[in-house]
Amino acid sequence: MRVELVPLNTIHLIWDQVEDYFQKVIDKSVGEYNIEQLKAHVVAGMQTLYIAINKEGVIKGGAIVNFINYPNFRVAFITATGGNMIINNDTWNNLANLLKQAGATRCHACASESAMRLYKSKVDFKKIYNTVERIL
Repeated sequence: MRVELVPLNTIHLIWDQVEDYFQKVIDKSVGEYNIEQLKAHVVAGMQTLYIAINKEGVIKGGAIVNFINYPNFRVAFITATGGNMIINNDTWNNLANLLKQAGATRCHACASESAMRLYKSKVDFKKIYNTVERIL
């Protein structure tokens, strides 16, 4: 599978092909945003959409990334991923190369315990933080 950056001017053309992947992520989230708000962030350029395409040209997965600049590095923070995006080292390396082209020096993602195991086993991520919350 190859991974491609989706330019801002073509997001509306392919969104219906990736929306279900991200809806599944939102359904498991704690309500930070809904699918329409996620799309609005991507269309506005606040987050970046990458897609995984098989040999037949069919979109099989996607990742939405928010770039965060820290004093010592630039993080590509995966805010949502779905479908067959993080399935093997080849697909991951393809995405990682695109993230590096965007200036990223590290990649982070929040993940459930099961998704964390997938990241660790498939593409060699390591756990660096636990995220907890208290509603105020």
